[in-house]
Amino acid sequence: MSLFLDKRLYVERFRQDLPTQGDEYNCTLLKWPGSTTRTLLRHDLSRASEIEAFSDGQLNIILAPLDDSSPDSVAGFEALVERYDIPGAFLEERTQGVLNSFGYVPEGSGSYCIWTHFLLKDVERTETPGNNSDSTKLLRRPLRTGLVTHLKQMLLPSKPNTPKSAEQFEMHQPRISYVDTDKDEEGADGYLPSWTSRSFFLHVRNHGGNNATVTLLCFEPSHFLEDELVNLPQRINCSQILANPFILLEMVMYDLYMQLDSNLWELRDIFQVEQNHFGYLTANPTLPLAEIDFSALHLLADYIIMLREGCHGLLTTVDAVAEHYQKYNTVNDVVLRDKTYEAFKYRRRLVASTSERAATFEKRINNLTTLFFNHISQQDNAMLMRDSSSVKAIAVVTLVFLPVTTVATICGSQFFYTPSDGGIKMDPKAWVMFGLSAVLSLVLLGTWSFYTQSLEQKYARGRRRVLNERGKLDRKLVFSA
Repeated sequence: MSLFLDKRLYVERFRQDLPTQGDEYNCTLLKWPGSTTRTLLRHDLSRASEIEAFSDGQLNIILAPLDDSSPDSVAGFEALVERYDIPGAFLEERTQGVLNSFGYVPEGSGSYCIWTHFLLKDVERTETPGNNSDSTKLLRRPLRTGLVTHLKQMLLPSKPNTPKSAEQFEMHQPRISYVDTDKDEEGADGYLPSWTSRSFFLHVRNHGGNNATVTLLCFEPSHFLEDELVNLPQRINCSQILANPFILLEMVMYDLYMQLDSNLWELRDIFQVEQNHFGYLTANPTLPLAEIDFSALHLLADYIIMLREGCHGLLTTVDAVAEHYQKYNTVNDVVLRDKTYEAFKYRRRLVASTSERAATFEKRINNLTTLFFNHISQQDNAMLMRDSSSVKAIAVVTLVFLPVTTVATICGSQFFYTPSDGGIKMDPKAWVMFGLSAVLSLVLLGTWSFYTQSLEQKYARGRRRVLNERGKLDRKLVFSA
């Protein structure tokens, strides 16, 4: 939606798609009335429309559910939209499931609004229950949504029968788009499971004036960020936030970075299990292919691609916030202004570092994939060698009897005759045939044996020379994380 269009057009269109319209929208209002108070006044509301009964303080923080309401909460969600004048572009971004966004709308006289969306792939794991030695192994859980289940059955029809495989990641309940909860799980194809959605809306009125107010709406905040905001007066002088509201955005960027970095470390732990397991398999080429978990390898590659997407999205968002702050900030305190800008630059460096680690991680997964296919090739080559041995045995038998059959074919009719008195007699010259056949067979076998031994000795001498040059005699490959 264009920033110049009235948001009511979006709200009316959104309302038409919902069968019912309720006001059950639980949210928490945190209000800082002024500099004389060291705590935030907290109000837990079961209906967002109840927020109209409270006047705005100098600093207001609203902790709300995801900004894509269900039919039971559409009226409450609209109450927040009207109260804080949320643009229609902010609303449409969530329904479109954007990866990242940063918007700024000036309203004149020191008033403006800023918002950002962020979408990140979740990576969580559970441990196998019990007190056995495998209790620290990662546990796979089946995917619950119908679409993903169908794709998994189509693309990954077989499940490896091995307890040593790397384990599945826990899938969260979907939170991106609404689906009727009365439907069974197989019909919930509209869900996007295991994704973290974060949305933030900052509204500043009359910044620098006598009646300045700062309001931050957090949709689906993390527990860490919620705890930071609830205890905000004990950790920072709230008057600094009134002087520079971008401090709240710096806290938001820090929370998003921590989620991204934690997910990458979780994936690293899962990769370590995979790496050790594949190292064991490739060190024992005789193990069957059933020991290899094909789905785990593909899931690892898929997850790291989505995490790299999250790194790029967060890096773009931090760049946009820092660039906008440097260009449009109106903070009078030079020290506070520069400190905030340096905080954004510092956050950008951290996100860039995580992005580089994710790129290296992807290369390690590609290396593991190459190792995996080399292992498959080794097993295929071993099978070909066994087949070649069988062919050699057949060839040896053929070579042994070939001279006999050749000589017999040429001379066979000359050594047997039927005399006039009856019976069958063998010509005394037949022994010449057997003698020639034996000599030819021995010569053929001797030549073949000498040729094969010379090839083996030549290959062994060349291999020893290469190993001596590289200094890698009697060394073994050790797999580590």
